[in-house]
Amino acid sequence: MAPPSRSSQPRPGFPGRARSRGRRAIGTAAAAALLWWVLAGHQALLEPLAVLAIVLAGSASLLLPTGRPLPLRLRALPGLLIFFLRNSFLGGLDVARRALDPRLPIRPAFVTYRTELSHGPPLTLFMAVVSLLPGTLSIRLEGRLLTLHVLDREADTRAALIALEQRIRAAFHDPREHRNKRSGEAP
Repeated sequence: MAPPSRSSQPRPGFPGRARSRGRRAIGTAAAAALLWWVLAGHQALLEPLAVLAIVLAGSASLLLPTGRPLPLRLRALPGLLIFFLRNSFLGGLDVARRALDPRLPIRPAFVTYRTELSHGPPLTLFMAVVSLLPGTLSIRLEGRLLTLHVLDREADTRAALIALEQRIRAAFHDPREHRNKRSGEAP
């Protein structure tokens, strides 16, 4: 009997890696199918373009490097979601009101904000959601200094950014918090 091929044997130090990659591909394909279903309806799932997109999404997850697991605090997600939906809606209303007002009440400016969020998913989510706050758009990130374009320089953008940063900080485990608690330092 021939020995199993080298590629079928698990690599030392990586038990179950092939199995986890397969689960990741299936999970990614399922998430793509769910997204397609939400956006286009259940009948659209059987169209060739939908099937191709779902298969490609699952396949792409096999080719991309595996990142660290997302360190979420599930109890904080409903509050973050409500904050996101509320501010997204208010942001749309604010922009529509300004666009429809004959005086076009805008006083645009660039503002900077220094965040203390960890690089990675927390900071990425922060930058994405900032663009949905009323009259704000993320422009650039240099280190932890975020440059924003705002429609109204007189608006209290800083308070909204602080509130968003607190919600996102509550939703993610910050590895620096754990290290700092052990050493007695402030994060």
